[in-house]
Amino acid sequence: MTSQYNECFRRFAGRMEKGIMIGIVVCAMALTVGEMLIQYAPTRLFLVETERLEGVSRLP
Repeated sequence: MTSQYNECFRRFAGRMEKGIMIGIVVCAMALTVGEMLIQYAPTRLFLVETERLEGVSRLP
């Protein structure tokens, strides 16, 4: 009984670990892509609310 429980728990823990690792990678990629997107003025105006609210252009 105990060995069956341990095997089931080991499989469950393996799946959870894989899911957590995938989640971390996806979040890191989303953060990187988001940071790259706000480097361009058209997307920055769309994504960053304070750019619109300041009323002062970054370009002279």
